[in-house]
Amino acid sequence: MIGVPYCGMRVKWLPLFYLGLALFLFTSTQSVKSQSVVEIPTDIKKEILKDVAIGEEFEKKSDFGQAVFHFNKSANVYWVYGYLDNAIELFQKALTLSERIGNDNGIYVLNTNIGLISVDKGENEKALKHFANATATARKLGRKNDVASSLLNQTNICYETNLINEALVFLNEAHAIAQELNDIRLLRNAYSLYTKVYDKLGNREESAKYFELFAAITKKIQQEEMKRKEEEANRLVSQVTSKIIEVEAEKQATQKELEEKQQFLEQAEQESRERLMQIELLSKERELQQAIISRHKLIQNIYIGIIIVILGFAALIFFFYSEKKKANRLLEQKNAEISRQNVEIQEQAEKLKELNQLKDKLFSIISHDLRSPLGSLLTLLSVTKEGYFTEEGFKNVIEDLSKNVGYTYELLENLLKWAQSQLQGTKLNPSVFNLIDATKNKLNIYSEQAVSKGITLQNLINDDISVYADRDMIELVLRNLIANAIKFSNDGSTVSVSAKQKDDWVEVCVADSGQGITPENLKKLFGKELFTTVGTRKEKGSGLGLVLCKDFITLNGGKIWASSTLGKGSKFFFTLPIKGPGF
Repeated sequence: MIGVPYCGMRVKWLPLFYLGLALFLFTSTQSVKSQSVVEIPTDIKKEILKDVAIGEEFEKKSDFGQAVFHFNKSANVYWVYGYLDNAIELFQKALTLSERIGNDNGIYVLNTNIGLISVDKGENEKALKHFANATATARKLGRKNDVASSLLNQTNICYETNLINEALVFLNEAHAIAQELNDIRLLRNAYSLYTKVYDKLGNREESAKYFELFAAITKKIQQEEMKRKEEEANRLVSQVTSKIIEVEAEKQATQKELEEKQQFLEQAEQESRERLMQIELLSKERELQQAIISRHKLIQNIYIGIIIVILGFAALIFFFYSEKKKANRLLEQKNAEISRQNVEIQEQAEKLKELNQLKDKLFSIISHDLRSPLGSLLTLLSVTKEGYFTEEGFKNVIEDLSKNVGYTYELLENLLKWAQSQLQGTKLNPSVFNLIDATKNKLNIYSEQAVSKGITLQNLINDDISVYADRDMIELVLRNLIANAIKFSNDGSTVSVSAKQKDDWVEVCVADSGQGITPENLKKLFGKELFTTVGTRKEKGSGLGLVLCKDFITLNGGKIWASSTLGKGSKFFFTLPIKGPGF
C-alpha cells in the first residue's frame, strides 16, 4: 500500500511516480558488466611495450616523473582494451613512484583509476581503500569537487556491500560539499545514491523524496543541455543561412554573366548575318573588286612584315634589357659582397688595434712590473752572497720581497692564461662541481695575506650548491676576485664569498668592506682596455685579472658585473648555470 503523498503530489499521480522510482532503483542496482577484453592491434601493442620499456629506463635513472608518465600512458591503453590486470599493475607502479616524488595530483588520479578497476574486478575492499586514499589526497590539495567525487565512489561500494551506515556518512559529506559548490551534477549523483540507500533501509518516504529531487535536477541538466544544443543549432542555422545568401549572390552574378554572354552571342549572330550578306554581294562583284582584293592582300602582307620587324626589335630590346638587368643584379651582389668584406675588414682592423693596444700594455707590464721585482730579488741575492746582510736585516726586507714575488707570480699566472686563450683558443672542460670546495681552496691560499692585513675571510656558500662549468677557469676567477678584495680592503675589515640559487643559475658574490670604487672607475671595469689602481697598502696590479674573469665567465655562459659604494666597499657578482645542456 502507498502511504500519504509526499510534497503535496496529487494522489492520482502517485502510482506513476512510484512506478518510476521502482524502475530507477531496479536499473541502478543492476550490476555493471565487466568490461569485455578486446584484442589489442599489433602496432598499438608495440607502442605499449615501448612505453613500458622507456618508463623502466627512466625509473633506473631516478627520473620518476617521466617514468610515471609512460607507465600511466601504457596502463590507460590496457584499461581501454579490457586488460585490467595489466592496467592495475602499471597504475600501481606509477602510484608508488608518484608517492616517492610527492606528486599529489598523480596520487589522486592513480588511486581513483585503481579503485575504478578494482570495482570492475569485484575487489570492493581494495577499491574502497584506494578511494579513501584519493579522498585524503583531494583534501590535501583543497579540491572539494574531487573530494565529493571520491566520497560518492566510497558510498557506491558501501551500498553494494550493505555497509549502509558507512555509506550514509560518506554520502552526507559529499552532499554538503555539492551544495556548497552548487554543482548540480554532483547533487544529481548524491540524490541518486540517497534514493538507493534509503530504499535499502526501507525508508520509502525519504527514498521518494530524493528520487523527486534526482528527477528534478536531472530535468534541469537535460534542459541546460537542450538549451546548449539549441544554441549550437541556432549557430549552425545562422551559418547555413549566411552560406545560402552567399550562394544566392553567386547565382545572381552567374545569371547576369549568362545574360551578358547571351546578348553578346545575339550581337555576334547579327554581325554574322550581315557579313554573309556582304559576302554574297562581294561574290557578285568579284571580277570588279579583284584588283581591290589583291591590293588589300598586298597591304596586309606589308602590315604583317612590319609587325614581324617590330616584334623582332621588341625581342631584341627585351633580350638586351634582361642581360642588363642580370648584369645589374650581379653588380649589386658584388657590391654587397664588397661592402660585407669591408665591414669584416674594419671589424678585424678594430680588433687588431685593440689587440695591439693590449699587447703594448702587456709589454709595458712585462718590462716594468716583472723586471722591477726580479731586479730587487737579484740585488738582494747579490748583497746576501757578498755577506752584507745580517739575519735580522734579511728578515726586514724579506716581507717586501715576498709581496713582490707573490705579485709577480699572480701576474705571470694571469699572463700565461691570457696568452693561452689568445694564441691557442680556450677549450672548455665543463663539469658539475661543488662551489664551496673551490672557494675554500682559494680562500686558504690567501689566508696568510689576509692575516697580515688583519682581514677576516668568510666562506658563506652552502654545501649543496653546485655549478656546471670549467672548474679551472672558475677557480682562476675566484682567485682574482678574492685577491682584489683583499688588496683594496682596509686593515681589520671582512672579505666574504656567498652564493644563492636563482632558477637554473647560481649567483656568486665576492664582497669587501674596503675603500670602494668611484662611479667613473666602475665604468672602466671589464672593458676592452686594462685598468688598475693601487691597493690600500700600495699593492700593485695589472688589470689583466678582470679581463680574464670576464672572458672565462662569458665562455661558461654566465655574466659578471660589480657594484660599489665609495668608502663602504665593493661587491663583484657573476652567474653560472646549474645544469649543462641536455639535463
